[in-house]
Amino acid sequence: MDDTEDTIAAGLEKVFWSRGFADPSVPELRAGVGVSMRTLYRYFPSKEAMVLGALEYRHRRYLKYVREGVSEPGLAAAEQLFDKLGGWMRMTDGKECFFRQALAANPDSTDIESTVKRHKGELLAFFGELSGNTSFASSLYLLHEGVTACYAEMGETAVEDAKRAVRRMFKETNETKYS
Repeated sequence: MDDTEDTIAAGLEKVFWSRGFADPSVPELRAGVGVSMRTLYRYFPSKEAMVLGALEYRHRRYLKYVREGVSEPGLAAAEQLFDKLGGWMRMTDGKECFFRQALAANPDSTDIESTVKRHKGELLAFFGELSGNTSFASSLYLLHEGVTACYAEMGETAVEDAKRAVRRMFKETNETKYS
């Protein structure tokens, strides 16, 4: 994305985050982004393209956030992931997953579905790298998605419970290794 496209995508992300994906019309999206209709359509020629632009922007922003300052792979890094997730959830007022919201509002869009799957797949791969044990990737993914889904109700308890589960997972693996 070039700078203008990136700026528009960031604005679209904000509008979709605050208004949802089904509600805002293209003129409302344009007003929220603060560009002319012509400029908006030059970069994002349909509402679906606008959703995809917002998702791509969010994807890059989230991966950068969770990767920043991560420890060497292992238990500390896996615990740090959930600290980062808790911080993200506080920043986003505990709302559920932006990607799942987009897919729920656009269930017939194969492009949105493939973007969501790519995002989730990259998270899954990152979790395997982060833990230093690819067999932990799916467990970390399940915990991550669970915290995201229930943070609004449970708050930091969800984060702390996930970190306890991560410690047990690493402990059980170490105990099995040395038995």
